[in-house]
Amino acid sequence: MKLPLSVYYITQNEEKRLPESLERVCDWVDEVIVVDSGSTDNTLAIAESFGARVVHRPWEGFACQKAYAASLCRNEWVLDLDADEVLSEQLVANIKALFSAPLPEDVAGYRMRWVLCPPNPGHPFRHDKTKKILRLYNRSKAAIQPEKGSNDDRPKVVSGRVLDLKGDVLHRTLVSLEQMERKYCQLSSEQARYLAAKGRKISSPRLFVEFPLKFLKYYLIHRQILNGWFGLSVSITAANRNFMRLAKAREIQMLAELETPKASGAQVRGTPSR
Repeated sequence: MKLPLSVYYITQNEEKRLPESLERVCDWVDEVIVVDSGSTDNTLAIAESFGARVVHRPWEGFACQKAYAASLCRNEWVLDLDADEVLSEQLVANIKALFSAPLPEDVAGYRMRWVLCPPNPGHPFRHDKTKKILRLYNRSKAAIQPEKGSNDDRPKVVSGRVLDLKGDVLHRTLVSLEQMERKYCQLSSEQARYLAAKGRKISSPRLFVEFPLKFLKYYLIHRQILNGWFGLSVSITAANRNFMRLAKAREIQMLAELETPKASGAQVRGTPSR
């Protein structure tokens, strides 16, 4: 018996990681929605083979894509998953148990533990700080704000309580350092454009402290120090992403300021004399 629950994904070229995620949900949820932004591999065929409804939408940032995917769901309760996220067996069992009885009317959603996993059993990556995230929620009580260009894709609670659900969301985002660096380059560029469009001023002092502070955060607080040389590499790459989003935003603002006098001058010169 399938649960009155919709699962939604946003994808682009996820043929390698999507199947494992879909396998854990397709047999017991009422609906799977996949919003794709232009895959050129077998992502669409894989999604359809699992019975998912696939919809194409040009990329407008994480927040817009996920908000749109949630809007396509026919059920009130939805589960937000990424293609590189896999539900643990314990979490699957607890979600099924949760829906075996009427859900409390004053509950907006459920948090679950989010765990970064190594690419394979022999990989040197072992340790990372875990956190709890809201991924199972009632659309009438929580929603993602569809702000164009924003990467803030977490649902915001409008009303109701948020409870914890035991079990893990296994985040299999790490494929290699090369893949991580490529992904972070794209993310930093998107975040920079968003910051610049918002008019967020990036000061020189902020730029000078951003990298060392973020490095210490990942290396010590997130416990990457325990992962040896690989943890050092991950910390440097992640800290550089944070630094580059600010540096790129400041560069965009600087170039825009340089263009402004030129545009003003052209307008003045083009004004006919009386």
